[in-house]
Amino acid sequence: MTSQRINGRLTTERVPWYRMLRWGDFVLYGLITVIAVALFIVAPLGGAGSAQIAVLTEDGRIVFSKPLAELQTAGSFPIEALGFYYVIAYENGRIRFQEADCPDQVCVRTGWVSRTGQVAACVPGHLILKITGPSTSGPDDIDIVLQ
Repeated sequence: MTSQRINGRLTTERVPWYRMLRWGDFVLYGLITVIAVALFIVAPLGGAGSAQIAVLTEDGRIVFSKPLAELQTAGSFPIEALGFYYVIAYENGRIRFQEADCPDQVCVRTGWVSRTGQVAACVPGHLILKITGPSTSGPDDIDIVLQ
């Protein structure tokens, strides 16, 4: 609102909010709009070039890392960690602890890991086997059903 004197009387006039803006305000709003549109366009493309990767770490140090696409043929390799012996097996784009001489065998019972976010871990050997990368879940990939 602006005030002015007309014929000795003080009157107030309503001014729309957009009339109080200056040219710099319009530049700022335009810049924000351009950045938002660019982020909406680029965000879906961000993970397009990435692949799912099987990563085996020992105490945070990467011991083995390979894209799941390269693990299609059956194979295995041995590894020793903190005095324990392991055999890691892979086939059809999935990977697992096949054998372990650790006392609890949780890593072996975990089974195959093949989807982003899945983890198999051996606490005594300080080994973590995980799948990283973009999620490729589809309509058939259901985690839970509630009724």
